Amino acid sequence: MSLRIGYITDERFPSVHTDCQQMVKTADALGGQGCAVDFIQPRLARHLLMTRKKRKTDICRAFNVEGRFEVSDILLWPASDLRIEKLVHGLAAPLAALLRGYDVVYTRNLLPLRLGAALGLPVLFETYRALPRSDPRAWRTVEKAARAPGFLGICTHSGYSRGIMIEAGADPESVAAIPNGYDPRDFEGVPDKDGARRELKLSGDRPMAVYTGHIRPDKGIASVVDLAEDLPDVSFVIAGGSPSDVARVESDVRTRGLLNVRLVGQVPVVRVPFYLRAADVLLLPPTSGALAAGRTVLPMKTFTYLAAGRPVLAPDLPDTAGILTHEGNSLRVPPDDRKAAALALSRLVLDKGLRERLGTRGALDAELYTWNGRAKRLVEFMERRRTAAGRKGR
Repeated sequence: MSLRIGYITDERFPSVHTDCQQMVKTADALGGQGCAVDFIQPRLARHLLMTRKKRKTDICRAFNVEGRFEVSDILLWPASDLRIEKLVHGLAAPLAALLRGYDVVYTRNLLPLRLGAALGLPVLFETYRALPRSDPRAWRTVEKAARAPGFLGICTHSGYSRGIMIEAGADPESVAAIPNGYDPRDFEGVPDKDGARRELKLSGDRPMAVYTGHIRPDKGIASVVDLAEDLPDVSFVIAGGSPSDVARVESDVRTRGLLNVRLVGQVPVVRVPFYLRAADVLLLPPTSGALAAGRTVLPMKTFTYLAAGRPVLAPDLPDTAGILTHEGNSLRVPPDDRKAAALALSRLVLDKGLRERLGTRGALDAELYTWNGRAKRLVEFMERRRTAAGRKGR
């Protein structure tokens, strides 16, 4: 019989943030595996009078999902920029889950994890971070929850994170590395390079390198601007970032006198594939800063980059090992080596055959990492952990 899953999140939906996209894609894909998923979220203040059906429709449209889950918000304190709902929802949602008797309570948030475990709920915790190193205090919370009888396990997004948790004392059987993925539906109707550039009104005259995602300093965006400075004959398009972050990077670009960088700001999730297809090369910032800070571990964009059929320039770091392969679907360069990154990007833009070979291989590799495939692995892990805990299926 199918699992009944209560997916608890304290984020606000719909949203342009990557973590929100990841949660919705996961919930929808779990529903596609036959699970009955309640997506338990705080309701936005501006949605107080909006019907549940309309709220779900807006979420599905924003993230391009089928809606194979139910929106099950808790209205005790409406979500707002004050973020008080993080506390209120974090306390209320596990109590609601206790009454509803879910087979699995799934969350990325520490408060519902800790309270849910204390209540004896079958909690599964998900994180992309290598918590023992990046946030030891949070890791201690996870360790305490893991000692509860009902605790099911931890899902990490990379083997790198899993290895660090096991090194810190976690039971290897309770930690699964299940990478994120991409949705083939996101590329439906997206034209190839020339058509995508026309759609986005991007010049097609010069080679184009594209980065999509957050552009906070801890994401290593300065290394992308360094590349633009070193390769003035390449156009750089940066899609993403809050207005303040865009202004900061634009200031850096002006200070350096660069004419080959275009920042387009935040774009809807459904438009991101157009920028990916418009590229000749896709960029992961060639620096170790984001991984060292624990802010990014195996970026979710890795999988959509591959699916776009474009070669990826990336730092040679352990989180992407095994997914991005040097000379297979990408060129991996020593992190924080500006000269090596510039040489690799120059090689890519000058060698069309290399770009096509790496891009074709990347698109094939991406087929191993779909959201539906991930959901299947998640269900198998949940069932295995439920069996180990002596819980009977429904």
